[in-house]
Amino acid sequence: MILTEQAAALVKPDFNIREIKNACDKLVFCTLFDSNYLDKGIVLYKSMNKRMKNFKLYIFALDNKCFEILYAMNLDNVVVVSVECIMTNRLRQIKGERTRAEFCWTCTAATIEYVLLTYKEKMCTYLDADIYFFADPSAVIDEIIEKNCSVGLVQHGFERDYEYARHILHVGKYCIQFNTFLNNEEGLYILREWKKNCLDWCYHRFEDDKFGDQKYPDKWKYKYNCVHDYQNLGAGVAPWNLHLYSYKGKKNGTIWMEYRHNQFPLIFYHFEGMKYLANHNIFLNLWKWTKLGTGKKVKLFYGEYVRELERTRKYLKKYHNIEFKHMIADEHVNPIKRYSCKSFCVENGVIGGICLWIGFKKNNILNVKNIQDM
Repeated sequence: MILTEQAAALVKPDFNIREIKNACDKLVFCTLFDSNYLDKGIVLYKSMNKRMKNFKLYIFALDNKCFEILYAMNLDNVVVVSVECIMTNRLRQIKGERTRAEFCWTCTAATIEYVLLTYKEKMCTYLDADIYFFADPSAVIDEIIEKNCSVGLVQHGFERDYEYARHILHVGKYCIQFNTFLNNEEGLYILREWKKNCLDWCYHRFEDDKFGDQKYPDKWKYKYNCVHDYQNLGAGVAPWNLHLYSYKGKKNGTIWMEYRHNQFPLIFYHFEGMKYLANHNIFLNLWKWTKLGTGKKVKLFYGEYVRELERTRKYLKKYHNIEFKHMIADEHVNPIKRYSCKSFCVENGVIGGICLWIGFKKNNILNVKNIQDM
């Protein structure tokens, strides 16, 4: 069943919040990516399969190659959906006008809506393809039910320093990485509002208090009383805030972190901005890499993630003849050149610059050949 935009607008939700509460034993997710992100998307799935007991993942394949490979893999608990299922005349036009990333952002709300209406799921959580689960997220999603809310959002978690206001102003309070919508009247109303906003404007630039698909949710908390900020600190650890959290050790295979004397299990990490470079190097995109303990966290988080990526890439090359050489960062965006020792010294003085550069090379650049030792 493929719903047009007009038909979807007429479909009423099948569930009220009481029914959803009584039947939330299965975690339902959706994500979207094309063949350029196949390795990351499959690794996302592997982490879910490893850490979750009962889940279903709807993957929206944005090109034919991606769809064919995922369909052939026949992954457990996965439903592969072609992007054609959500395509309307409006989206076809937008696809030709926006970049690949902007088109993906534009489609996010539409994919969630399609899962709720077509597959009659009681709730659905959108996932960015470059996140990786280190523990079961059930405790996070349970919050939305306990609070009688219909939408759940994860904050960016930026450091409250002198740049905090600028970050919020430009990219928003919330990160579109783990967003839950219930299949009820409130959830669908806000979802459709977001969908319309993204169809009208969704670009990779800050303009008129908008940035991609991320700034729109900032207004929801003020307009609606059914929107919940997820409070679980283990959801949303990322390169921009990793330095705020201390590693406390492992308990029963789960990584435990600490923030302001509060200890919590790491649920998922968002590997945003990670780029493969030449000479088997990987840029990790950490915002602050010199804080004591960063190396240990890099070893734990990025070590496991990159090992899974490398295994997945080898599988895709062997069985599907897929390689990712074209995804190596171009020379003009190579961060090793941009973050040179000279540039650090110019901005921070010779001694400070050299210390920053050494820390950058040690903690923000990872060599694939060294991951077996991590």
